[in-house]
Amino acid sequence: KLSWTGSTSYVENGAGRVETKDLIGEFNIEFHSSDQFNLSYSRNYEFLPRPFRIAKNVTLPIGAYDYSNFKAGFNFGRQRKLSGSLSAELGTFFNGHKKTLSIKPTRAILSPQLSIEPTYSFNWIDLTEGSFETHLIGSRITYTITPRMFTGALLQYSSNSKNMLTNFRFRWEYQPGSELFLVYTEQRSSRTSGFPQLSNRSLVMKINRLLRF
Repeated sequence: KLSWTGSTSYVENGAGRVETKDLIGEFNIEFHSSDQFNLSYSRNYEFLPRPFRIAKNVTLPIGAYDYSNFKAGFNFGRQRKLSGSLSAELGTFFNGHKKTLSIKPTRAILSPQLSIEPTYSFNWIDLTEGSFETHLIGSRITYTITPRMFTGALLQYSSNSKNMLTNFRFRWEYQPGSELFLVYTEQRSSRTSGFPQLSNRSLVMKINRLLRF
C-alpha cells in the first residue's frame, strides 16, 4: 500500500504577525507483513518575540527563522511479539543544523493485556550561539482491561530540560462510539538535589456521547 499525505498550519497573533507556519509532506509504504517505511519533508517558520533559552548557555535572539528537515523511518509490524522502529532526521534548525536519531528497540507484549514500549531519541544540534546534545528517554506502558477499556502510562526524561514527565491515561468506551477519558499529568524537575521537585500537575476528564438518528 502506497500513500501520500500533506498538511500545513498557519498561526498569527492578535497584531497580525505570523508566529508559526509549517508545511509537511509524507510518503509511506506499507508491506504485506504490516512493516512500514516512510519518508517525510517539513518546512517550518517561527518568529521569536523574545530571546529563547534553548539549552544551557545557548540563547536564541529575537527574530524570524526558516528551517527544514528530511526524515526517514522504518516500523516493524505491531503484530510481532517483539517489534520496534528506527528513524533518522537531518536538516536545518533555527540558525543552525540538527541531526536526530530515534529508536524504539522493541515493543514487548508481556501478556495479552500488558505491553511495554521503550523509546530513545538523541539530538545533535549546532547553532550560531553554540552546540549541544539532548537525550530523551521514555517508555509507554499499556494495560488492556477489556476490549473497550484500557489504561496507559507514559514516562519521559529529558536531559536538556532536566524534567521528568509522567502521564497516566484511562479510556473507557462505555457505548459504541461514546468514550470517557481521564488523564493525569505530572512534571518534575531534577535540577535540585534530592527527590525531583514538582513543577506542575493536571487532571483532565473528557466525555463524549454519540447520538444516532
